[in-house]
Amino acid sequence: MFASRTITRAAVTAAIVLLLTTTAAINAAAQTSVFATLGGTLDGFRAVASPSDTRNNVVANAVIEREFNEQHGRVFYDFDAGTYGSPGDWSHYLHTAGFTYRFGADDATGRNLYLNGSLAMRRNGDDWASADYSAAGIGLNAEFHPGEASTVRSGYRLDYRNFVDYSPLTQLEHRVFGSMLANLQSRTTIVVEAQAGLKGYSGWVSTDFAALEAAAPVQTAGRGRGMGPGIRLGVSPTVSQVAESDDWAGLVGGLFRIAQSLSDRTGIHAQASVRHILGRVPPALVTTPAGFFEDGVYDDPYASRGVFAQIGLRREFRGGGDIEILGWWADKNYVSALALDDEGAEQAGGPLRADRLWLASATWTQPLLADRTGQVVLTLELTYRFTRHESNDAFYNYTSHAAGAGFTIGY
Repeated sequence: MFASRTITRAAVTAAIVLLLTTTAAINAAAQTSVFATLGGTLDGFRAVASPSDTRNNVVANAVIEREFNEQHGRVFYDFDAGTYGSPGDWSHYLHTAGFTYRFGADDATGRNLYLNGSLAMRRNGDDWASADYSAAGIGLNAEFHPGEASTVRSGYRLDYRNFVDYSPLTQLEHRVFGSMLANLQSRTTIVVEAQAGLKGYSGWVSTDFAALEAAAPVQTAGRGRGMGPGIRLGVSPTVSQVAESDDWAGLVGGLFRIAQSLSDRTGIHAQASVRHILGRVPPALVTTPAGFFEDGVYDDPYASRGVFAQIGLRREFRGGGDIEILGWWADKNYVSALALDDEGAEQAGGPLRADRLWLASATWTQPLLADRTGQVVLTLELTYRFTRHESNDAFYNYTSHAAGAGFTIGY
């Protein structure tokens, strides 16, 4: 595909530039590091009651970072690109640059304050090009240790995201969290976390929802031939509701995680989380491809209540390789997104979208030539992923089997 070739060239070029930059700076800045990954995935996407469609996808990533002031500070640039298995051009390019600075003691039990910020720019392929956005964010996190085996963290983050073509989705988000981690003598780790958020959308200060609908191009209808309209309007608020521009969408959630070390090289974990929505709901949702969910922006967490569960096992081997097996389940009920039929039209009775997801994956990571490459890291990664997405929305009722291989070089 043309999109895959373009991504490959961009990824290789970025990786070469970053590697050359780092190599030139090795003597002067030993704390600079760079990693570049290029991989391919064979994704068999099968929409329910549709012929199967198998696609070759390309995934690329390059990261350059530098620590300074005795590792109190870190700056980074991250380039990410890839495609998804849905029919059409669902490629993407994401540029992110940011920093973190730590104020506090260097010992493991000291109190620390972290200041962090980032800038991001996302550009997409033809099927979701109008959902491009730019973003800026800043956050402050605190960490302290009430005991030798426990850690308490809390933080606040502010994010602004600007959608050029979908201006009513331009958003300002506040997020706070608190968490506690405890390491028990049984080599068990327990994490409990709570979070809350508020998000405002530019669309709520205007009654011009017709302009938002007109900006959403309707793609070719039919299962397996596109994912429906480019943007999905929610249950439209009344004019009086829109006029209340000080209303916000709200989110509260909690997470519990337990991890157990079975041996020096083997560990398992299980976690469960819940999300509840308060107040106003998003004015619309961006249509996303198969296999894309819970990214925090396009699959907007303020648009659905959900219960989530995950289990996993990781085993390291003496040769340096490791295998990780994960299972993930989600039950999501959208609070304003209408379920569509296979022609992209609202279903009779106007039911809201409801999804159930099952994911399973296995990933083998193997260092290559570790005794010969010195400070250069070469890694091979092989992955298999199964996805079953059940929904009363015809476009999100599919099964996917994906197998991939990736190669990472770093310093």
